[in-house]
Amino acid sequence: MYKISREINARKNEIVKVFDSENKKIISLNSEISPIKEIERFGSKFTNNKSYIIIGSGNGTLLDYILEKNLNSKFYIIEIFDDIDYEEEYINKLNEINVNFYHSSNLNYLEISGAIRNSLGMEFEILIHPNYDRLNENLTKPILEKIKMGSVTATLNKNTEKYFMYEWLTEPILNLSISKTAKSLLELKEHFINKPFILISSGPSLIENLDFVKKNKDNAYVIASGSAVNGLMNNGIHPDFVTVIDGSDINYTAHFKDTKYDGPLITTGTTNHSILKNHLGDILVTNIAQDTVTKEERPDLIMVPTVPSVALYSLMLTHFLGAKDVYMVGQDLALANGQYYASGVNEHKNMKNLGQTIEVEDNQGGKVFTTLPLATTLESFNNVISVIQMANKSIHIYNLAKDGAKISGVAYKPADEIKFNGKVDKSWINRAGEKNTPNYSYSIEFLQKIKDCKYEVDDVVRKINRMNSAAVTLKDLKKILQLIKKLRENEVLEIHVLNMIYSTTKSINNMFEFGFDGNFETNEERVEMLNKIKFFVEHIQKYLIGFEDSPAWSEFE
Repeated sequence: MYKISREINARKNEIVKVFDSENKKIISLNSEISPIKEIERFGSKFTNNKSYIIIGSGNGTLLDYILEKNLNSKFYIIEIFDDIDYEEEYINKLNEINVNFYHSSNLNYLEISGAIRNSLGMEFEILIHPNYDRLNENLTKPILEKIKMGSVTATLNKNTEKYFMYEWLTEPILNLSISKTAKSLLELKEHFINKPFILISSGPSLIENLDFVKKNKDNAYVIASGSAVNGLMNNGIHPDFVTVIDGSDINYTAHFKDTKYDGPLITTGTTNHSILKNHLGDILVTNIAQDTVTKEERPDLIMVPTVPSVALYSLMLTHFLGAKDVYMVGQDLALANGQYYASGVNEHKNMKNLGQTIEVEDNQGGKVFTTLPLATTLESFNNVISVIQMANKSIHIYNLAKDGAKISGVAYKPADEIKFNGKVDKSWINRAGEKNTPNYSYSIEFLQKIKDCKYEVDDVVRKINRMNSAAVTLKDLKKILQLIKKLRENEVLEIHVLNMIYSTTKSINNMFEFGFDGNFETNEERVEMLNKIKFFVEHIQKYLIGFEDSPAWSEFE
């Protein structure tokens, strides 16, 4: 137990003290002699063009120092104690100079991951405020663990971006004719308001709750998330809807190709085109933030934030549709006997090697093993549940996975304790199977816009390569910067292409904003700028070459 106190000492310095009742210790969180000199020594290591995570803020002298210096860097201050806080106006003033203040109690590692991603291309350093290193490690260790997981998550996100950098653009283009003409899910919202939902995921506990689903399939809308569809169909259960957002070919071959589901699909433009093209049934569309193509063509659709799993997408949809009670089945977010999927769910090769595992809290108050990607998804669930419950006080969300990972704000509920108020009218659902034949004229037209971008990028690369990379004049540099400015005025490139190579684009943006102290007075500075710009433009060129060579375009042949 810790108690914060403030006092003004004989030197007229404000001292923040913490009393550790467990160890019977009182620790001053800032110098009692000269807090200003203490922070000046601490801050002497700060430089421009860098990103810092600092644990602790003491009596606030650190924040005043950073505010006064107004360095061309990014700062993320994490305060351990909730009692140490600052006025909103002051925090906003700090935000204006890229200083972000958090309390560790409401900070999760997704936000830390976001900070790391936001600082791509910049050197990163973690520091501890003077005297905070004297605190009991049970206070600082959780923050360091969050930072570690934030770093892992940032790497996972970067790898995911790299893995899907073509699919997130090719699939929305290939799906254009379907996305443009399909019915918006929003048009059907009146049927869902205040109704119960059973959301099916493919975790290990799905099998033990199949009887619950069979017994209550007429009493709630049953939505299968992605791969869960074949887990249900293989056990004789036909869901009312199936959600899908994954653009990979393996998603089609492993989970949909041989599954005889012909009910409505709820989907986004990022979904693998083979799934939509071969589906015998209605298609209901929404937008997802990652998909800039569909957003441009269908601004009328529900916009769902980019999420790491189709199960989380399904949960967010129930919120947008006005659900009252949501029961999550198979939402383990953990391993059972080393298994990722429930029995009966088709397992693809990427699930054979699960990588590093960690322990998290389970629904029984114990511990359970999970993978790093699932742990990241768990944190995303915690975030989304918090947002949903703040926006909608009347929604109730339950998890039936007894041995699954504990989701904050979601109670575990045994299946035999769940009672429904009667049947839900589903007579309006169209279950008549009809193949969706895409019209690729829209896709070809959009593809040409991307190809036109490449001609422009190729031209810039040629002009840069003609320059003397060993000796760059200010005139040369001005010409290069004008080329880049003009290139980024191309809206197709800026909105659709650069979004697919976010990490490199963010790095170059940070370089322009934070990367240089001087005015390029030396040849060394100018050569460095030339090389970084050249790398950026050639990276765009390389992406566009890979995009044009994508096997996805064989659909047009």
